[in-house]
Amino acid sequence: MKPTLTTLLSGYSLRTSQGNPAFCSVHLVETDAGRLVFDCGHAGRRRWLLEALAARGLEPADIGTVVLSHGHWDHVQNVDFFRDARVLLHADELRNLADPPAADLGTPRWTRRILDDLDVHATGEGDEPLPGVQVLDLPGHTPGSIGLAVSTRNGTAVLSADAVPTAEALRAGVASGHPYDQARAVASVKRVAQLADVVYPGHDAPLRLDAEGVPQYLDTPEQLAFWGRGRVVWEPAS
Repeated sequence: MKPTLTTLLSGYSLRTSQGNPAFCSVHLVETDAGRLVFDCGHAGRRRWLLEALAARGLEPADIGTVVLSHGHWDHVQNVDFFRDARVLLHADELRNLADPPAADLGTPRWTRRILDDLDVHATGEGDEPLPGVQVLDLPGHTPGSIGLAVSTRNGTAVLSADAVPTAEALRAGVASGHPYDQARAVASVKRVAQLADVVYPGHDAPLRLDAEGVPQYLDTPEQLAFWGRGRVVWEPAS
């Protein structure tokens, strides 16, 4: 049986005048051999992650493997839910977590402590955490950024996380944000475009590459609602 892929939490690329909500995509991969969660989001989405699992008749104890694309806070904070799972990160990312540079504002020095008491293992290019699921080295955004290539019935799905965070990054072929290594980050974007039939970005909706290699949304992206007492001015990204 080919792996099945389900998005538990949708990713969004958001900026505000008071900070970044940083809603990353969280995905569930299921095979006859077990279940895997790719990234797990930050603490502001804890209830929503549990509800997404419960809607599929699952709880954290049903997940055998968690793959963390990189160590940024918005991708790793909820990993403590999965105390019975093995947790996979790239060896370069584990080294970076041990002593992140001050310029890396996405990796507070306490991030490594989130992994304390968990079953953490190094992973890298070519590893297969489940049959039909292969680790891809996609460095640049951080030293040890990784993705997954999932062999589905609809072709190769690449879970790219922040190596390709948005449709705009894939269309432009250029990494966005403030990567550790711009040249390696751009190479990772191009690699994803070459490998993938469908791309699952870190902060956007799934994209299929058409015959000309132009990314198109698979479906209309899920809408995100805002409410509250503060004044909100919506300014769409250019």
